[in-house]
Parts: sequence; structure tokens; C-alpha cells
Amino acid sequence: MKINKFVLLILIFITSLQAHKVAGIKLNIKDLKDNTILITAQYKKSKRALVGNKVKLISMIDNRVLFEDKLPQDGLIAKIPDESYWVYLIVRDTDVVLEGPSPLEGFKVYVKKEPKAFLYTFSASMIFLGLSAFLIFRKKSKRKES
Repeated sequence: MKINKFVLLILIFITSLQAHKVAGIKLNIKDLKDNTILITAQYKKSKRALVGNKVKLISMIDNRVLFEDKLPQDGLIAKIPDESYWVYLIVRDTDVVLEGPSPLEGFKVYVKKEPKAFLYTFSASMIFLGLSAFLIFRKKSKRKES
């Protein structure tokens, strides 16, 4: 019985690794050395080009769509963004994803200067800790009085 569970676990792991690949499709990204890239896609066996599929350049920093267009017959030329990005090729209901090359001068680093989420959660936690301590000490002082 333990062997069957182990085999099932391995099969689930292997299929989850293969879930992000589209069999038979190859995405090509060629750096044109002028801060642009040429994006092409083709079927592996027939070497026939994919045409009409949506291509997106998505930021690695905040998942914004930086560029979006459909793939023409001779490939898509796009400007390389200033921040690190992924190239998504949408094939039916799945995606083929590759990391995009950097521009000639390198990526610019964007740092968010507003850590509001941390500030809000920290202050709310301190308020609840203070309220809890107040209620505990109040209960203890009532017990001593009676």
C-alpha cells in the first residue's frame, strides 16, 4: 500500500513539472543588439511558424503587462523594457514563458519607497497586543480585589 502511494506521489510530481510546457512548440527570442528583440515561435517537428498567437512582455517586478501584440508570420519586433521581464507566448489555454534578454545598458532597478503594508500590519499587531495585555492585567487586578 505504501508503494502505491509513493508511485502516485511521484506521478503527480512529474506531471506538475510538465504542466508549464507546451509539447511541440518552441519560442525563440533573438536580441537584435539595438535594444530590440525579435520574437518568433514554431512547431518543433514541422518547423512551421505560429501565427496569430498573443505575445506579452510582463514585468518581473510587479507583473504589469509592458507590451502585448499578436505574432505575425515573420516574427514580432519589440523594444526591450528597462526592467527585467518575461516573454509569454499564449498557446490555447497555456503559456510558454522565457526570460527576456537585458538591454545594452542593463536593467534599471526600481525600488518601492512606500512599505505601507508592513507599516499597517505592524501597527495593527501592536494595537492588538496592547489591548490583550490591558485586558489580561485588568482581569488579574479584579481577581486580587475580590
